[in-house]
Amino acid sequence: MFRPYRTKGTGPRGDGTNGSHFPMNDQRKKNAGGRRLEVCFPGLDQLSEVYADLERQIANFKRGAGIECLRKCTFCCATAKFVEASIFEMLPLSLHFWEEGRAPEILEKLEGIHPEAPCILLNPNPPDELSGGCSYYHFRPLICRLFGFSATVDKNGKPVIALCAPLKELHWGVAERVNKKIREDLPFPLMPDFSRKVAMIHPQLGQEKYPVNIALLEALELVGHKMHFLKAARRET
Repeated sequence: MFRPYRTKGTGPRGDGTNGSHFPMNDQRKKNAGGRRLEVCFPGLDQLSEVYADLERQIANFKRGAGIECLRKCTFCCATAKFVEASIFEMLPLSLHFWEEGRAPEILEKLEGIHPEAPCILLNPNPPDELSGGCSYYHFRPLICRLFGFSATVDKNGKPVIALCAPLKELHWGVAERVNKKIREDLPFPLMPDFSRKVAMIHPQLGQEKYPVNIALLEALELVGHKMHFLKAARRET
């Protein structure tokens, strides 16, 4: 199969045992094959727990800092060359696509896609009831959760808020205001810490980063391979 992008080597692959607390439909819960598929990937429960902790920290940080994503903003999703994820981070969504029967359709969209193309999960015209343009918001990878509401570390070792350009353009001085609150002991999520936590859950699949579309492509193919082997094993028994 043609590979449109590869950072190095042949790309990671892995297996093991564990489940997931990510959203799933009733049919998937009842489907023994679906459960067997999930246990091929270790650490998904831990990933869900890390995300839950991050969401709690971000909610507190938003309240303390007085900031929020701009409604209907799709700036980050449309500039996907800056949005990278690991294969591990995209496994929950990939499992969902295979269980829903949408994986072949998504793989066809991803095959040969340019690494800097907008995220294929982007809905550029989201309905009014949604505040953003991600079609699968609950399955979004780590950077989509962190950016805008976490801090990086500057060259002097001090935490600095990582804000998006549209927010800084709309609210002049917002970065300085939030950084002042951080210096005054406002609790904040630290981006490198959460990146390390997620990567170390499954080092084989979690450390190397790809443009988000490529990470999804790799994860979908990995899940597809596992499905093939599971079906072959069932035929032999």
